[in-house]
Amino acid sequence: MPLEDKPKPATVKRIKPAGVPPSGSQKWRLGPLAVEAAAAANGDDEGIPGGREGLHIQHFYSAHHFAETAHAMETRDPDEISPEERWWHRAYVSGAVFSAAAFLEASINELYREFQEVDESGQPRLPARANAVLQRVWPEVTGSAVLHKYQVALSIADADPYNEIKAPFLDADSLIRLRDALLSRTEEWEDAKGKPRSLEKRLRAKFPPNPFVSTDIPWFPDRCLGAGCARWAVRVAQAFSDDFCRRMGIPARARVGREGAA
Repeated sequence: MPLEDKPKPATVKRIKPAGVPPSGSQKWRLGPLAVEAAAAANGDDEGIPGGREGLHIQHFYSAHHFAETAHAMETRDPDEISPEERWWHRAYVSGAVFSAAAFLEASINELYREFQEVDESGQPRLPARANAVLQRVWPEVTGSAVLHKYQVALSIADADPYNEIKAPFLDADSLIRLRDALLSRTEEWEDAKGKPRSLEKRLRAKFPPNPFVSTDIPWFPDRCLGAGCARWAVRVAQAFSDDFCRRMGIPARARVGREGAA
């Protein structure tokens, strides 16, 4: 889609989850973000839109690119990988994790902003009741944890909230914790009941280890950070975002190619 194109807002039918009472309008009026995401999902446009409106899409494409580049490196003979290339490999994997987490954060932030705007007819994009709730809670939500923003959005929409101890929420939480661990080198924490938790226990069985490092060294970060981890991060971000959009009754936020994500 050319950067100068300005698509008109789309009218998208809201999916009403079972057991959820109706609230106001039956439809959600969404702007260019939804149109671009829907077009990409249909294979109509695989370009990355410019400007701030496309930051979440840019992050997702970056995550996918980094993950697939790391995977391509791991198909080579390890003896042929130079020390410098091993650093490149680590950079690609870390970049995939950071970008996948950034996609989740930018996506919900941009969605909140778009919901607060009006469409071309000057009408709010949300039903009146939901719009009033959003205006009231947004100042309190804007600085909160990423996944909490998703839960609040579902609450405003009268949609089914996530069970936080099951997938896809638990996987998305693991992705965010992995991103945070790469910033602090702390991969252990205590849950709400004071029980010790660790990324290794959560993630070790989720993907294969980095083939370029010895099995004798600690799992985090060296054995963790392989192409398997990078591709897992992309899958988790895509699955969580798709599930959220299904609950909200809006188009998917980002796709890579005609088949979707990695």
